[in-house]
Amino acid sequence: MTIDELLHGTRARIDGEQQGIPTYYDRRVLRQAEETDPEWRARLERHIVAREDGRFVPWAVRATVDVTGLDRHRRSEIPDDVLIMSQGTGGPTLWRGRGLFKSVFDFALVPMLLAELRPATILEVGSGNGASAMWMADIAELYGFDCRTLSVDHCPVSAARSSVDFITGDARDLAGLLPSGALAQGPRLVVEDAHVGVREVLEYVHGWLEEGDYIVVEDSVGKASHLEEFTDAHPGVYAVDTRYTDFFGRNATSCVDSILRRMA
Repeated sequence: MTIDELLHGTRARIDGEQQGIPTYYDRRVLRQAEETDPEWRARLERHIVAREDGRFVPWAVRATVDVTGLDRHRRSEIPDDVLIMSQGTGGPTLWRGRGLFKSVFDFALVPMLLAELRPATILEVGSGNGASAMWMADIAELYGFDCRTLSVDHCPVSAARSSVDFITGDARDLAGLLPSGALAQGPRLVVEDAHVGVREVLEYVHGWLEEGDYIVVEDSVGKASHLEEFTDAHPGVYAVDTRYTDFFGRNATSCVDSILRRMA
């Protein structure tokens, strides 16, 4: 794909599915046809390469990207200080009066993923105060599909919702904590946000997941070694879903290269 082809595709998308309404990004892309901006041309060329890689990309390919022009900390087009402020500067985002602690990017991305996947089972590892599990359960109800959410944390959670089971215990012993057959019903979404026993959690859920299921590893900067080991241990089985990691720009999420779809 060339920049001219990108411009043509952008115009076609605006005129078609967007009913003539361009996004801010669309406007900036179209301006590229009329002016020369080295920084933006480099960005567009990077986006073209990413699109040619396709939607689902092996973790190893993503991990070796040239970070020129990216935030080196997160291999992201979003500067680190933007992500830092995106949870709120006067306190966290709230859900049902509880701190949700999601970035504005992930606050938009997770509902999109839920709408597409329509999981029958969500497993969250790391409940916090319970807001995240209730948020996902509320989104499922809003979209009109049945979903059971299990949320594990080493501390008891006082929150309560009929479709959410809060389970107290060590995330490194999911086999001993979860009810028998808890992950039997798919599609499945697994959210790792405990920062404890990451590799153990990934390997346990791997035994239950099927093609089309998802693993989302939150706050994955610092967890790259676990992701590398896991994806190396299961070659060709998992891929980064760039529709979500790159929706607002490359790795504009706390889940850096860690929204994974099971491919086989």
